[in-house]
Amino acid sequence: MQTPSVRNGSASGGDRLLRWLVGAAAACVVVGAMRVAAPLLTQVLVVLFLTIILSPVYYLFRRARIPPRLSAALLVLLMVGGCLWALWGGVYPAVIEFTKKAGGYHKEFLEALDDMTVWLRENGVNIPNGYLKERLAFDPAQVSKFGLTALTWLGGFVRFLVVVLIISSFMVFELPGLPRAVRRARWLSPARREILTRFVVDVRHYLGIKTVISALTGFFIYLGLLAIGVDSPFLLGFVAFALNYVPVFGSIIAAAPGVLLALNAGGGIAAAWTVALYVAVNQILGNILEPRIMGTGFGVSPVIVLLSVAFWGWVLGPVGMLFAVPLTMAVRGTVVSMWGGDEEPAPAAAAPAPAEPPAPADPGKGA
Repeated sequence: MQTPSVRNGSASGGDRLLRWLVGAAAACVVVGAMRVAAPLLTQVLVVLFLTIILSPVYYLFRRARIPPRLSAALLVLLMVGGCLWALWGGVYPAVIEFTKKAGGYHKEFLEALDDMTVWLRENGVNIPNGYLKERLAFDPAQVSKFGLTALTWLGGFVRFLVVVLIISSFMVFELPGLPRAVRRARWLSPARREILTRFVVDVRHYLGIKTVISALTGFFIYLGLLAIGVDSPFLLGFVAFALNYVPVFGSIIAAAPGVLLALNAGGGIAAAWTVALYVAVNQILGNILEPRIMGTGFGVSPVIVLLSVAFWGWVLGPVGMLFAVPLTMAVRGTVVSMWGGDEEPAPAAAAPAPAEPPAPADPGKGA
């Protein structure tokens, strides 16, 4: 007599396995399509996350009783003005200055290696003369080529930024009617709307705090490099700000050019001070202050963070590494909304409450 139930149990288990297999196959297709469409998707991601970050400013204007369209216009002016100020007031002159000085960095680098060799031998490290030059030698033409590459990259970044600002401006002007559009969306059930709202709030919280910590990191790196006497401190501070969005690896990558330029500027002592500066700023802001402000509500373990950085960097390139954690949170929310309901029908089916008349108290307890 137990054969039907066993058969039904095996059928439900087979259906669940089939759903997971179909979902895995669909995920592989989606990842492949994302790799093909990575140039377009990176712009879409930057627009979405920039709008999510700036939306609290819009609602701040609304709380000040500023009309909706005027609030959106002020936010667009603030966004465009801030980007233009950072780009043409700081990044562009710093890149031009770095390109002009790139040719003389090779000679300064060799002199710094000689000074480091002398310093190491004075401190008890027996190292042959010319050993560091042989190990760390490079073609001086590569430095000039790197400067030209930086200018080319800057031109591409400006084009990318212009497109992002135009699309983001249209997105900002859609903010006044967004709540009404979400309420009218028939495909958004209450459960999905709750998941979407939670995701937007979590991403806004994460990116907002990350932006503040990254800005403080870039600012203190700029001040420290300026005090040490390293060339292009504003450019290096901007690099530290941008790469601080990349978990774990970003701070290490951002420190490399600063240490090399410090080695050119003041030898081993300046390089040591620069290393201490990067370590202190990233330890205090990234490992002490950020976790205290961020909290532990995202549920993304450090191992998942490392894997997500590698995975999204492989799929979408550098932009994928910048937004690895929010993208992982989005995937987790999608999986929960699609398969999270498998456990909910079981209690409802297992509850034999309809046969009991005085059972209204039980739903109250469950609620």
